[in-house]
Amino acid sequence: MTDLKGKNSFPKDEYQTDLIERGYVRQLTKETLQKGDSPPPMKFVFHTLLISVSNKTTFNEIPLKIQYLGYAIMAEVDFNYSK
Repeated sequence: MTDLKGKNSFPKDEYQTDLIERGYVRQLTKETLQKGDSPPPMKFVFHTLLISVSNKTTFNEIPLKIQYLGYAIMAEVDFNYSK
């Protein structure tokens, strides 16, 4: 399967609303999510993604590309991660 036909990004309002409905407790005022503000299932998804595909050494902040990937997984939407 290829991800080339998937989205490259998501409208901020779309994924922000969905994340809040899933239990994220803050409004997204900048591009970085705080893992601690996520409910346990979402925290697990983002933590797993950070460990698997990120070169970050701290795991509290979730960069935008990882946010999009996590959102795509939770929303069951194709995402072009390789772009």
